[in-house]
Amino acid sequence: MASAVVLALPYLAYDGLIRRFPAQIGPHFAGLVTVTAISILPPLGVIGWTNPWVGSFEAGPAGPVLVIEAFIVIVLLRVFGSRTWAPRVVAGVITGFFAICQVPLPALPAGWVAIETHHGLLKGPMSPIVISFHLRAVVLQKLSDPHTHVVVLPESIVGYWLPGTAAAWQPVIQWTATHSRQTVLLGALVPEGRGYADALLKIHAGHVRVLPDRIPVPFSMWHPWNPIESARMVVFGRREAVRVDGRKAGYLICYEQLLTLPELSLTFSPPEVLIGAANDWWAKGTNIPEIQRASLRAWARLWDIPVIDAVNYGYTTTVPAIPHQ
Repeated sequence: MASAVVLALPYLAYDGLIRRFPAQIGPHFAGLVTVTAISILPPLGVIGWTNPWVGSFEAGPAGPVLVIEAFIVIVLLRVFGSRTWAPRVVAGVITGFFAICQVPLPALPAGWVAIETHHGLLKGPMSPIVISFHLRAVVLQKLSDPHTHVVVLPESIVGYWLPGTAAAWQPVIQWTATHSRQTVLLGALVPEGRGYADALLKIHAGHVRVLPDRIPVPFSMWHPWNPIESARMVVFGRREAVRVDGRKAGYLICYEQLLTLPELSLTFSPPEVLIGAANDWWAKGTNIPEIQRASLRAWARLWDIPVIDAVNYGYTTTVPAIPHQ
């Protein structure tokens, strides 16, 4: 309720602007641009839930344009009346654009694999190590197929990337050193200062590169009042696409899939494939995973690129047995 009230404030100001200048088209459009920027950019832009622009993107690639053009129709009706041609033309454009954008997603590149897990919340100090042994065996089995080029795992699936966790994944790191065509993207929490970065680890050619997210979940992950064990927050700055399997890949980690700013930052370096990673063990029984997936696919459709996502589900951890080596 609080987030909805805060996000409604710019639209109350816009309503007041319309009442003050009922027949002047310039202030209406200026107000629309201002309200849109305030809703998308921080600080309001970091509120992913109840944000109307996020909802419009989840409705499909035509969603934001439909919202903007609906505003335009309202403005034209108020300024020119319903008998002029302008509102009818704009309404026709809305219908046509919506029809054009209902296109299927491009096919995923051959050899790209996402691993869906059901481990839930990691409990106990040994859970990350045990699960790492289990997932390592699964990943190595996938990589043993020469047709597999990229393996994507869920967000923070192995917990903190500490020396013990890194040692458990050494066989995969060494494998990629001799199989340079193959890449593993592993979700982990990377210690950084007194906090951590929620990141994907790009394991390729025997090296590990950290691909951090920019906007974690406020309060539950990012809490500036206590930087110890707080996720890093970098709301501004250009996000470059990374090279994966010879392609420019953009990535969105969990909460970022429910926002607008991280996606817009990718447009400065348009990706050729979109990668999503999430850890939704806490959201089982809700529609949050479906909303994330819809938003992710809407952006991919908007850019006309394929998408791949890996998600961890479940409430509690079922720690698998360590496979025989």
